[in-house]
Amino acid sequence: MQEFGENIQQAHDEKLGRHLVASISIEPGDTILEERPLLVAPHWECHQLKCAQCLQESYVICRRCQVFPLCMDCSQHDEFECEFFASGAGKALCKDILVKNFGICGLLKLLLLLENPNTQADCQMLIGVPINLGDYRDGEGMWQEHEELVVRPLMECGLVDCLPTQQLTSDILHAHCIRIDSNSFEVTAKDGDTLKGVFVWGATLPHHCVPNTVVALDEQFNMKLYAAVPLQPGDIIYNSYTNPLMGTSQRQHQLRLSRRLECTCTRCLDPTEMGTHMSSLKCKECGGFSVCEIDSNGKLGDWRCPDCKALLTAAEVHELQAEVGSALVDAMGDLQVYEALLTQYGPLLHPNHFMLLDIKQNIASILRAAALMTAMDQPCKKLLARRVELCSDLLPVCRAVVPGISKLYAIGLFEYLLALVELVELQFAESDLNKKEYVAHLKTASLVATEAMDLLRFEPENSAEGYLADRISMELERIESDLKKYGR
Repeated sequence: MQEFGENIQQAHDEKLGRHLVASISIEPGDTILEERPLLVAPHWECHQLKCAQCLQESYVICRRCQVFPLCMDCSQHDEFECEFFASGAGKALCKDILVKNFGICGLLKLLLLLENPNTQADCQMLIGVPINLGDYRDGEGMWQEHEELVVRPLMECGLVDCLPTQQLTSDILHAHCIRIDSNSFEVTAKDGDTLKGVFVWGATLPHHCVPNTVVALDEQFNMKLYAAVPLQPGDIIYNSYTNPLMGTSQRQHQLRLSRRLECTCTRCLDPTEMGTHMSSLKCKECGGFSVCEIDSNGKLGDWRCPDCKALLTAAEVHELQAEVGSALVDAMGDLQVYEALLTQYGPLLHPNHFMLLDIKQNIASILRAAALMTAMDQPCKKLLARRVELCSDLLPVCRAVVPGISKLYAIGLFEYLLALVELVELQFAESDLNKKEYVAHLKTASLVATEAMDLLRFEPENSAEGYLADRISMELERIESDLKKYGR
């Protein structure tokens, strides 16, 4: 199910539990772990039937077991799953069990893996981790979602009586749901829908907000974990389970909810967040920037200006962030509203503050969509220049928070590349740039494209990032063609 590289070994301690460490020096791009998913399933709230084999939309049911959905291209699915409902214990169950309650699909697959003698051992590491259900009961809707969409329908359909050796109870089913959620990565089906892929090793690596690895997922949902930075013997292999463009308080909140984890990594203990100041606010007294006071346990306190020592209480900061967050929700994709928010809150926050970055990302996305819609007409130079500016603002932050081989930075470079090329081509066509200036911009674009491709060279060819690398390669060929045409 998983293959460890010779460059790593298993380790265990009280704090991290079972984990992986480098056994020799590892270079960026070296493969550390390759793993097939234990299972892939739709999200709990999914109501559209998905093919049991390829996970694309389905409108037919397997003729043999009359339970699992299939698509027009798949004629069969897992043999044990099919046999369970076609004969034996599952034969007496209602055949439209998934049609009525498709949300149970993921947990149903896990229960059948546990029932199958050939796959029981693959599940032991997953189910062997104890779950403290008291930490989850009544916790921000997760328990209720599991109860309504998965646990209750499974308890009521009679399936638990067909699996007597597992001694299933409502609490055991809840624990299984939590295990699936906690060990899942978001994967993408061929039709573009997002799914949950459960990876026993890949999802249990210790967390660090500045990971030293990169996770790559191909179209068959296989995972490849490779080094993002040089690793030395004994270095712990880390992954990140948060959005790197979140501020410290938001990352920690997400980790508490999803992994019951209090993070004290180097970034969480750094008030400047690796020099990005993604959580810093403008000091009202001296015009400097106030940073969050953080103790050695990672607990966040008030915000204080290092220069004049002026204080902003945590309550004041949280109130401001809640205000901006509410305004972002109310913006509803309106470009003018986002620009107004940038003008309103820009003087209060550091230019790299994560909430301003969120606003800038929204504006850049709207501008890109607008450019695509007007591609056949005359695009607006002002619109394109604004997009280049926003993409340029995001790049240094992306580079800082995910050092080494970074897909985040590569994607940022790609967005900047598209905006830059589109702008300078239009400016050259309208004689705003002379030939020498145009060539200079194309050389910059060529360097950007080359750097982005270099960051994506370790991605599987049949992955979203692999296809992105192909797209960038095509763009680079076009740039090089123009450089030859107009001279270097």
